[in-house]
Amino acid sequence: MIRRALLLALLALAPAAVAAAPAAAVGTAHLGEADGVPFPERAFALTLPRPQPLTAADVRVTENGDRISDVSVTPADGAAARRFGIVLAIDTSASMHGRPLQGAVHAARELIARRSVTQPVAIVTFAGQVRLVLPFTTDEGAIQAALGGVHGGHGGSRIRDAAAMGARLLAAAHIDSGSVVLLTDGADSHSVTSVDRAAAAVRDAGARVYAIGLSSNSPDFGALNVLAADSGGEFSAATSVGDLARVYAHLGSRLGHQYLIRYRSAAPPGSRVAVRVTVKGLPGKATAGYRTPRAPSRLTPAFHRGPGETVWLSPGTALLICLLSALLLVAAVWLVLRRRGTTLRIRLADYVAPAEPEEERARRLELLTARGDGEADSPGRRAVFMLSLAERVDVGRISLDPRRLVAWTGAATVLAFIGFPAVTGVGVTALVGLSVPFAVRAYVERRVRRQRELFTEQLPDNLQVMASAMRAGHSFAGALAVVVEDAPEPTASEMRRVLADEQLGVPIDVALGVAVGRMQSRDLQQVALVAELQRETGGNTAEVLERVTDTVRDRVGLRRLVSGLTAQGRLSRWVLTALPVVLLGAMTIINAEYVRPLYTTSLGQVLLAMAAVMVIAGSVVIKRIVDIKV
Repeated sequence: MIRRALLLALLALAPAAVAAAPAAAVGTAHLGEADGVPFPERAFALTLPRPQPLTAADVRVTENGDRISDVSVTPADGAAARRFGIVLAIDTSASMHGRPLQGAVHAARELIARRSVTQPVAIVTFAGQVRLVLPFTTDEGAIQAALGGVHGGHGGSRIRDAAAMGARLLAAAHIDSGSVVLLTDGADSHSVTSVDRAAAAVRDAGARVYAIGLSSNSPDFGALNVLAADSGGEFSAATSVGDLARVYAHLGSRLGHQYLIRYRSAAPPGSRVAVRVTVKGLPGKATAGYRTPRAPSRLTPAFHRGPGETVWLSPGTALLICLLSALLLVAAVWLVLRRRGTTLRIRLADYVAPAEPEEERARRLELLTARGDGEADSPGRRAVFMLSLAERVDVGRISLDPRRLVAWTGAATVLAFIGFPAVTGVGVTALVGLSVPFAVRAYVERRVRRQRELFTEQLPDNLQVMASAMRAGHSFAGALAVVVEDAPEPTASEMRRVLADEQLGVPIDVALGVAVGRMQSRDLQQVALVAELQRETGGNTAEVLERVTDTVRDRVGLRRLVSGLTAQGRLSRWVLTALPVVLLGAMTIINAEYVRPLYTTSLGQVLLAMAAVMVIAGSVVIKRIVDIKV
């Protein structure tokens, strides 16, 4: 209120001082506070009186006498020019008609020509109504066309309303260091906005008012002086229409050489701060002031975890949980692998016991023919999982014992659960441990599939040898023995198993049926059928075997053809499946901060899970498409 009273008291001296104002301001810089920067960050618009290149080293900023060390200076050109928008507000009331309005438009063109070409400009006219002629634009043609369309209006001047509208335009365009250039030749007569409200709107927008008063019969520039002084702008007087071009040209040159000064304030809360800027090569100091926000009366209490959360989130608890998980896993493996009884009765029951149902006999035969390291002494009631795993390890020709394979897989899983979070610092990476059992299973399945494919490829040649041996007078079992002598692996091992079972009294067709199950070979199943027919009915087995050989050879050729035609699809499946995983891993290694939200936020984890499900589903679908059974 005291400041407002002093300003109003000085208005009586304004008519005598306005003529000298431009001359007095020629050599000084002006400083105005910019909008949109929360404390403690500070931003001020520095307006120079003449063109001058400026860097941070040429500027000295102090707050209450204390120098600010880290200051950035941004010129009003290039990409930063949008921060220094200009609103041209031209009085078009009845007193401005004719030569004054023409001079005002001509002078506005001078201002436009001297500004930076990348500064946006908006044009407003005011008389009985305040009208937006042109919104913010940098298009020179649109600006000149809008100025050419300015014409006289009706009614008195609405100066304060025009200033408030210019401030609203700057705020709406998010221009934090704009200027309102206001030209009028008379007093405000019809504004609905008070001086205080207009000044508050200008301050809230972080704008400055550069008022120009054109001499007339009844000049009253009190509102212009108040708005200019309150916003950190300036008031200039034009003694004639011809003098407008000089004033506008000087003002356009100044507005085209503005700089945005930014720094971080160290002022305490609730204090009044006087900002002074000294520019190298310019006399005097540009000054401004502001009041820092007060500290909140009630501080938010610091976050503290509860006793339960502290215990559960402690490193010791995490280590204890890992140890318990490892112990439980070892106990589960021990329960699966421990001995449960003797198998002597089961192994001899087929030779000393009376006839039993076919299902029980088949089960005993399966146990009898199951082989591997130490498997002849394995428990008869072994879990189905371990029996299946032992068979797959044997078929895949993997040298590691099945029980050790399970133990090593469990240890690697626990190590992955502990190691990945410890290395990456991201808890969700513990889920990588879940991939260890699947990777081991995929390795075993690949070895098994490879051995079965080799067996299928070798089968036609071995059947041809077998048929030739039978034509030479060998029995079916003797022909198998001839095949075993020269056959490569895995055919030699499988046929040797069949011969061993046949020598123990197992029918040859049943022993071949076991080999069919191990090799998953539909072609060998035909040979087993031939063996069963030969055992029950006799006949020319060699000729039948030759026909079976021709059929198997044709089927192998067709299978190779299908494999070649679907090779591109299989390769596409692996490329499309591995590409997202490899890219995610590469981005995690190269720029961990970029992908950290995927691991640390709930939404990121959900999206990551959805992506994993879609990649797996797509891989399964492609696999089903290219997996053609022959």
